[in-house]
Amino acid sequence: MWRCTQRTLTQVCGNTLRRRNLSAAVNQTLGIIGVPFGKGQSKQGVELAPDLLRENKLREVLQNGDERLVITDYGNLEYAVDERLLQQQRQHYHHIRNYAEFMACNRALIEQVQLMLQKNSQFLTIGGDHAIGFGSVAGHLQHTPNLSLVWVDAHADINLHTTSQSGNIHGMPVSFLLQQLRATWQHAALDEIAPNCLPKDQLVYIGLRDIDPYEAFILNKFGIRYYAMDSIDRVGVPKIIEMTLDALSPQNKIHVSFDIDALDSNVAPSTGTAVRGGLTLREGISIVEALRDTNRVQGMDLVEINPKLGSESDVRSTVESGLEILKSMFGYRRSGARHWSNLDTGILEREV
Repeated sequence: MWRCTQRTLTQVCGNTLRRRNLSAAVNQTLGIIGVPFGKGQSKQGVELAPDLLRENKLREVLQNGDERLVITDYGNLEYAVDERLLQQQRQHYHHIRNYAEFMACNRALIEQVQLMLQKNSQFLTIGGDHAIGFGSVAGHLQHTPNLSLVWVDAHADINLHTTSQSGNIHGMPVSFLLQQLRATWQHAALDEIAPNCLPKDQLVYIGLRDIDPYEAFILNKFGIRYYAMDSIDRVGVPKIIEMTLDALSPQNKIHVSFDIDALDSNVAPSTGTAVRGGLTLREGISIVEALRDTNRVQGMDLVEINPKLGSESDVRSTVESGLEILKSMFGYRRSGARHWSNLDTGILEREV
């Protein structure tokens, strides 16, 4: 007769728990694409960030943060500029820096994001400058039309080609995503390449502190929610997160587009448009942790790390800050791990 002892039960339950955890691991899949695009602005170096993060053990950092994570790195995005885009640039957008390159890159990224989401439960896009935010979010919208966007940035990036003083298209990607602004890009064939638009009430900004006059006009005209640093200082990150989540549809998946310059330049100095008085690293981590804990984040961007700006120490600090943000988004918990699939969970019941 088989005797069921406490020790046997412990071993059986432990094995069952391990099998369940291993089964859950299959569902935790992350696709990564590097987008070494740096032509949305004028400072060289930001295109080096995807490979720099890999060299600094991006994959290992994410894996150590959550052992369940199954990662596929798709390398760096490739694209080609065609004559149609060059013609659009010459005829309509010649006053914008590198419009044809921008659109070629983002068209390719729109397709790549959809491919990654067909095979993975989440994706991460590593820039490059924030011009790639258009393609990353637009591709996400084509796969998941019911989408909310949290844009964590010092800048609103919602300029139009008619309002930008610099002509830097990394300050314009959000304007490509909203239905209300499509008429201002009537020659860009947006209905063809990115037919699904982001609802204006499903966009929330966090961390703004350098807003151009026309951007402020657009934000207020359409009632777009934004929490600038003065609001964060006044009510604190927990309240900002509460208001952000209250604003987003609870049924929607979430895309988080994180510009490293949202963090204060004391912790992330190697970026092209640093603005003092930003988020502390702890505040940045708290924001991504709260969004992660909704279990609705399906896509993320990390952009604007520029290793050619600042000292070696500056670059190291910026890269380390970026890795801390990413590992917190994709599973690392400051309160301790919650998954024990690789542990002998019966150790407390055995005699020693």
